[in-house]
Amino acid sequence: MANLEHKYAVLKLIFEGEVTEAGKMITKSKSYRNVRTNATADQLDNVAKTLSSFSDRPYIGAEKIETMQVI
Repeated sequence: MANLEHKYAVLKLIFEGEVTEAGKMITKSKSYRNVRTNATADQLDNVAKTLSSFSDRPYIGAEKIETMQVI
């Protein structure tokens, strides 16, 4: 029987970028690796808001991306 094993997690912050001639928003992102697997949504939100305050671009949101390995 196959099992899933956690490899790593990434916190990805998403910021506003430029607007194309067609009027579409291009986003920019910054990723932070080695996120704890047991970090709560509130903890990640607090970290994302704190880190986004260092950017000159407007903050849109954040994503937690987990990579698993089938063993």
